[in-house]
Amino acid sequence: MSTQSDIEPLAGVTPAGARPSRRKGRDNRRFPLFLLPVLAFYLLFFGYPLLRIFWQSVTDMGGTFTLDAWVMLLEEPAYWKVLGYTGLLGVITLTITLIAGYTVAYWLVKLNKTWAVILMAFVLIPFWSSGLVRTYAWLVILGRQGVLNTFLTDFGLIDTPIAFIGTNTAVVFALAYYLLPYMILSIYSVMNGIDRNLLLAARNLGASPFRAFRHVFFPLTRPGILAGSYMVFMLGIGMYITPAMLGGPGQTTLPLVIAIQINEAMDWTFAAVLSVVLLLVTGLMQLGANRFLDFERLWGGAR
Repeated sequence: MSTQSDIEPLAGVTPAGARPSRRKGRDNRRFPLFLLPVLAFYLLFFGYPLLRIFWQSVTDMGGTFTLDAWVMLLEEPAYWKVLGYTGLLGVITLTITLIAGYTVAYWLVKLNKTWAVILMAFVLIPFWSSGLVRTYAWLVILGRQGVLNTFLTDFGLIDTPIAFIGTNTAVVFALAYYLLPYMILSIYSVMNGIDRNLLLAARNLGASPFRAFRHVFFPLTRPGILAGSYMVFMLGIGMYITPAMLGGPGQTTLPLVIAIQINEAMDWTFAAVLSVVLLLVTGLMQLGANRFLDFERLWGGAR
């Protein structure tokens, strides 16, 4: 016959006279002290510069509060044209990289692992190289005496060299080449995790290859498409080196105007205003992307 001491207490029931333990609750609410150095680092090197930029945008060089720079931005349509061109450049680059990146990623997924690893190296090697070096390479390719003009002239396709440098074509294709690995890696990582049995099941149910791709495979790749599109667009509108080296006066982007205000005009207040505008645009893009992307899952966080 069992005694009272032999009966184990039920889970979640506190014996009479016993004080409920609050250690677990206190531990969950306690701030992890080992994160203090990280928090201090971010506040010092990220938080303070951002606050400094916002404050600089509403003060002159003497520290006096003023909104003249914001008024000048609102009243001058040329800066809004630059902002519109910057966004348009990002959209065009996004479109090119999406088409090319999806095609390459789909092709890599269809290959066996050995060839996929070998060919993926050709995607990653330019990705690891310096952006300045890659931009200089486009100068060599697109220059008047460059590889492309020499090829066209030698084969009699043109009589005089074509001025590629200083055009939208040069800037767009150089940006697309620079940002293409981001799109390929984002889409490939999602495609590689899709169960191929789903496509076989769709085919067994009577779907054609195109319908199986359209209704089964493509919807499953949307997270990779959205993640790659987000990164390409955000990096594209903030790029400085490529438009500066390959573009002309008609390819002026917002980062270029910011650099001109700092290095030539020495107008730090207006440069801060333009920087705040660029930060607001990227911040709104971040908020919009949060509605469609699970960043914790994409970055390996909680599921």
